[in-house]
Amino acid sequence: MSNAAKGALWMIAAAAALTAMAVCIRYLPAYSVLLMIFLRNVINLVLMAPSMIRQGKSMIVTQRLGTHALRNLFLYSGNVAWFYGVTLIALADVASLQFTSPLFTAIIAAAFLGEKIGGHRMVAILVGFAGALIIIRPGMIPINLGTVMILIAAFLYSCAHVVTKRLSDTESGSTVVFYMSVTILVYSAIPAFFVWQTPAWADMPAMIGLGITGYATHYCITRSLAVGDASFVIAFDFMRLPFSALLGWLLFRELLDTWTVAGALIIFAAGYYSTMREAKKSG
Repeated sequence: MSNAAKGALWMIAAAAALTAMAVCIRYLPAYSVLLMIFLRNVINLVLMAPSMIRQGKSMIVTQRLGTHALRNLFLYSGNVAWFYGVTLIALADVASLQFTSPLFTAIIAAAFLGEKIGGHRMVAILVGFAGALIIIRPGMIPINLGTVMILIAAFLYSCAHVVTKRLSDTESGSTVVFYMSVTILVYSAIPAFFVWQTPAWADMPAMIGLGITGYATHYCITRSLAVGDASFVIAFDFMRLPFSALLGWLLFRELLDTWTVAGALIIFAAGYYSTMREAKKSG
């Protein structure tokens, strides 16, 4: 299997985990997103304990604390925006709006990592962006706060993806996820203190689910970016749309509109074209 294909599969796994995390957020409406982010990272560290014991110092040894801190500042800020957006709009709309992320990532990766954006990849990115505009329909429908929050989250996550790509040159996936959990725990502790609410036992499965899916999402993203160009693999985040549409319909009776479907199909076509080009180059 080519590195391009491996990167794509890891990103698809991340999309599935992130969709599951959105479902967990929806089942916790009584809690502040600031508290949920804090508790999610507490659970992350608990889940990582066996791996930390097994790997010992190798997991925590790093010479790049500043880079970890920058990455996780982007992630924490993006988490706040994304968690809040998930509580305001349909799951499929959340997934669809984040399809702007490949455009942000490609531009940032070209500027800061020196990745080349060839003609074919540029066409795929622009077509994907056009599909996102069809979904958003600026000027045709009101842009509500949930929409703005998800777009902000998409940009912040793209910044984090690019920093992750740089970190993957020297850091293992476990090290990156470990410092993500520790750093975001520190970032989120003070805001969580002011909105503290002891979780009810009935809500613990969803809270634990936040930790599990959060760990899985970032580990899969890290592995994906370690083997593929950031501006390529991030396109496979589009798989969150079918995942989100299915779970949104089954669990919350949310329906896709024709604009969202049309835009998503365009983005899918752009991603499929890009995949075929990368596979030919790798072969």
